[in-house]
Amino acid sequence: MIRALVDTNVLVDFLARREPFYPSSRRLMIFAAMGDYELWMSSSQVTDLYYILTNGGRKDGAESCKAAMRGLRRVVRVAAPGEREVDAALDSPWSDFEDAFVCQTAIGIRAQAIITRNLEDFAQALLPVFDVDSFFEWMQRTHHVSYEELGY
Repeated sequence: MIRALVDTNVLVDFLARREPFYPSSRRLMIFAAMGDYELWMSSSQVTDLYYILTNGGRKDGAESCKAAMRGLRRVVRVAAPGEREVDAALDSPWSDFEDAFVCQTAIGIRAQAIITRNLEDFAQALLPVFDVDSFFEWMQRTHHVSYEELGY
């Protein structure tokens, strides 16, 4: 089973229906729900998502945010990184600690890829990094799975 860690920006695109990125992120979630691959996020991304989607933790959007995240959890698994990932991210030469931590979490769960909108943030990653559309191209090329829409 292909395992990919999804960066926070792609998860926000999906949950907030952020255009023009929503259709691709939705497609990513649909095929994950169908069992084509596993999507993962770190436990710290869960709190980041909540904070972002509630505009800094404001209470007025809390329940709808939690409901959306419960739905996301049906498709995206949560990794619990620990000391090894924290220490590796702290010891890395990456200037952005959060990106280093995401990468170390991906390595820790033995992911085959990271999916992000900010490819340049992961230029130092030791595993493949894709945007959503290039992830589908990679899946088709390397695993012979087609994600073309069927016309009826």
